[in-house]
Amino acid sequence: MKKILVLLFSILISLNSNGEELNSLFGITLNDNTENYFSSNYVDSNKFKNPETIEGYFDLDITDKIKEKSPYVLKYKITIDINNIVHSIYGERHYSNLSICQAIKKDLLSKLEEKYLIAFEYWENSFPTFKIYSNFHYTSSGDYLAIQCNEDFEDSSIFLQIYLDTDVLGDATDDFYDSGL
Repeated sequence: MKKILVLLFSILISLNSNGEELNSLFGITLNDNTENYFSSNYVDSNKFKNPETIEGYFDLDITDKIKEKSPYVLKYKITIDINNIVHSIYGERHYSNLSICQAIKKDLLSKLEEKYLIAFEYWENSFPTFKIYSNFHYTSSGDYLAIQCNEDFEDSSIFLQIYLDTDVLGDATDDFYDSGL
């Protein structure tokens, strides 16, 4: 019995050591200083308040500045704190219908699961104006990776979102929604 436990433990360690920790998307790494990627002038001139936090976080559209483009994404954005530290990396692309978005999401999920040896969980929820079909994963450091198709009921648009958030930004976003703002 002891040999079997040692063998199982060895297999688990082997699987974990072959997978990489996912902490970056599109060539940008969470918790890095934004100025490692973009000039301070660009950051200061183009950042705007993040709408899902109370204070201290800003969004920056980097679509025209991104160097590592993805075939899955056309629009890129990061969320930074007051010290210009990256707390979210975001990409999106609009599709003509939900089935196309779902098929692309499925392909992307399988590639990420294979590369990083992770398993995604599924979450689906309807809101008054949109519906989310999401697959997500929490990294070992508590960061949140989501790949989802969103269906907007008001304008009938469908878009794929890929984002990686720090646990700190997740807490700030929770604080915003818990506050009732």
